[in-house]
Amino acid sequence: MLTAILALCGAGVTAQTADDTITYVLDSEMPDAGYFLPQPTDTAGVAFIDDMLQFQWGKTQRNTPRGKQASDESLWTPDAMRSVLQQVLKLDTISPEKTPAMSRLLERTYDIGDRSTMAAKSQYGRKRPFMQMNDPLWAEYDTDFLRTNGSYPSGHTAFGWAVSLVFAEMWPPLQDQILRRGFQFGENRIITGAHYQSDVTAGYLCACAAVARAHTNSLLEEDIQAARAEYAMLKGFPAEYDPVTGVDMPHGEFILNEPVDTTSYRYITDVLRYWDAKSLRDTPRGKQAEREAEYSLEMMYSVFGEAMNITISPEKTPAICALIGDLFTRASDFADRLKPIRFRKRPFVQLGEPSFVAGDEEKERGKSSFPSGHTNLGWTMALTLAEVAPECQDEVLRRGYEYGYNRLIVGYHWFTDIEATRPLSSALIARLHANPSFRKLIQDARNEYLSITNALPTVTYDVKEHVADDAAYTIDGRPAAPGEQGIIIQGGKKRVVR
Repeated sequence: MLTAILALCGAGVTAQTADDTITYVLDSEMPDAGYFLPQPTDTAGVAFIDDMLQFQWGKTQRNTPRGKQASDESLWTPDAMRSVLQQVLKLDTISPEKTPAMSRLLERTYDIGDRSTMAAKSQYGRKRPFMQMNDPLWAEYDTDFLRTNGSYPSGHTAFGWAVSLVFAEMWPPLQDQILRRGFQFGENRIITGAHYQSDVTAGYLCACAAVARAHTNSLLEEDIQAARAEYAMLKGFPAEYDPVTGVDMPHGEFILNEPVDTTSYRYITDVLRYWDAKSLRDTPRGKQAEREAEYSLEMMYSVFGEAMNITISPEKTPAICALIGDLFTRASDFADRLKPIRFRKRPFVQLGEPSFVAGDEEKERGKSSFPSGHTNLGWTMALTLAEVAPECQDEVLRRGYEYGYNRLIVGYHWFTDIEATRPLSSALIARLHANPSFRKLIQDARNEYLSITNALPTVTYDVKEHVADDAAYTIDGRPAAPGEQGIIIQGGKKRVVR
């Protein structure tokens, strides 16, 4: 019984009907963040300096409107994002009674975002900032439960970003506003002292990996279409209105914060991370980074063919190459559009040093370091090909992550440029997924992959049993004492008791 209770806790879905027990991604199917992401830094690592500086920044925001927003949104249930979406979508309510399709999409996506971080949290058990600094709990809905739940990756960030990605796909005309609020929703956890910057960054990546896996389940697309139709009806759009055609790609200058510059307190950590990564140049990892500096279709075939354990070529895998080619063009255009808007000098230019890829120096010298085009290319490819080959998703995601980190090693991008680019890549994929033609490219590539590897299609969803039990439990499975505060699971529902 306790196992079933904890499963419900992990799902984080408040049951309304039998349909609400369905998940897009089983625990056994969830991408393993403990594998495709780096382990969290400890207090002696260079990366911890940035975490500390951001922690201090967060504390300066608490007595501001942004701080109130962070406190208000500290609730660890679907209601936190329900409130955000109601504001952005300009709806009085999103509820099972009045907006069943949107509510179902929200709760099921919250479910996968919530669960996407749990294995890595358990694996690392990282102390939260307020504990490390001996600070009290600050946000309104944060409880002592946080003391027993790992800080890395950030679960709030993951479920907030997952919901934002899916709703941006549901209604592209409002994608920038939805994604901006989803980005802030994660960043708010730095303000509350519940998470470090690196926890939040990892949370974004857990979310987009989980959403990629969810896209292998046709139920997600059905739910998006139903929610889109429901929203259009509520807002009075004519039946022939198409919210996808003619809508531009997301605008990174609106979604993300401005890049770090030399006047920012985070600049020192960018310089330290540059020197730290530079030490890898004379190692096998450095040689890999130098080799993969090539920006070409052929490099994508090589990097991800290795990760998928197949040979990718126009002759052997035409459908997979068609998908890669389409994404290569779109991802390149997407990054190039933002570079002049948010121009930043590259590290080797700013520091007056030669880069590690001498042949590229002159043609790249005048281009912006923000965002990282290579990182954008690698992560968009990884998220898409993880759908094509979910059997290899962890290796595909790991190689996509590495491809971006390479740019720090060779000196062409600052760490904060790379860090910001990956969430932006997932925003691009959300927009592309709204196009039936793009989904067709993925399905054709998937069919080709299955025919080559003789892999069996994966199970896409199951139905979890509700537990008929009136007993109350804490989120770690312990029977709750009478009057106990915190997150309590009772009757298959998660609620906050204060």
